[in-house]
Amino acid sequence: MGIDRSALMYKLAAVDLDDTLLGPDGTVSPRNAAAVRALSASGVMVVLASGRMHQDTAKYCPTLGLTGPVISYNGAMVRSADGSATYHHVPVLADLASQIVHWAQARGYSVNYYLDDTLYVRQRTPWTDLYTSRTGSVAHEVGDLTQFDGREPTKLIILESPEETDRLLAEFRSRYASSLYITKTKPEYLEFMNRGVSKGKALEALSGRLGIPSAEMVSFGDSYNDVSMLQYAGVGVAMGDGVEEARAAADYVAPPCLEDGFAAAVRHLFGLDV
Repeated sequence: MGIDRSALMYKLAAVDLDDTLLGPDGTVSPRNAAAVRALSASGVMVVLASGRMHQDTAKYCPTLGLTGPVISYNGAMVRSADGSATYHHVPVLADLASQIVHWAQARGYSVNYYLDDTLYVRQRTPWTDLYTSRTGSVAHEVGDLTQFDGREPTKLIILESPEETDRLLAEFRSRYASSLYITKTKPEYLEFMNRGVSKGKALEALSGRLGIPSAEMVSFGDSYNDVSMLQYAGVGVAMGDGVEEARAAADYVAPPCLEDGFAAAVRHLFGLDV
C-alpha cells in the first residue's frame, strides 16, 4: 500500500533478527548497523524482537548502541538489554511442557528446553549442532529432560528435517491448537510457546508499559513468527525474500534481506540517509 512518509511519527521500531537484521552468516551488515544507529539518533527506540533466547538476542545490543527492552522467545519474554529487569514473561504451562517432552523423547526427537534463559538438551545431536552454530547458544546436556517435569519452560523446540517439522506442525496443531502457540521460525525448528505468546502481544505489553500506541510503532520481519507484530504495528515491513504469510501481512515489502532490505526500508520510510 502507499505510505505517506510525511505523516510518520514513529517512536518505536521492532526488528526481527534472523533473515531481517542479520544475514545468513548471522552478522549485521555495515549498512543495516548504520540504519539502526540512524533510527536511534532520530529518536526512535529500536527493539530487537527474536525467537532466540534473551541472551542470544541481547548480545547484539552493545555493538548497535541499544540499551532498551528486548523481545525474545517469540514474545514470551521481554527483558532489559542487560537482563537486569524482566517486564513480561509468559512460560509454557508445566503439564503441557511435560507432555511434549515425554512424547518427543520417547520417539527419539532432538528437543531444546529453555528454562531460566538456559538451553538444556538430553544429549547433543547433529540438530543441536546446527542450532548452536546458527545462534551461538550454549547447550547443556542433562541426560533426560523429564527431570524438569513440574517446571514451566519459556519455550520448547523439536528439531528435525523441514518435511518432518511440517508434518509434526499439522499433528500438534490438531491436538494443541487451543492450548499452545506452535510455529516454525526456521525450516528445521518446530517451536512451542504458551498460547498467549506472540511478538505482537509482546509489543502490546510494551505499548502499555511505555505509553507508545501501536500506531506509532513500525515492525520489520520475514517469517511466520513475525506476522503478529507486522499486523500489530502501525506499519509492518516484510523482507522481500520472507515467507508469503509475512509479505501478505505487511504494509510494505522491502528488498530481500541479502540486499540489506532492512536498511532500504528505513531509508524509504524515514527518509534517513543509510
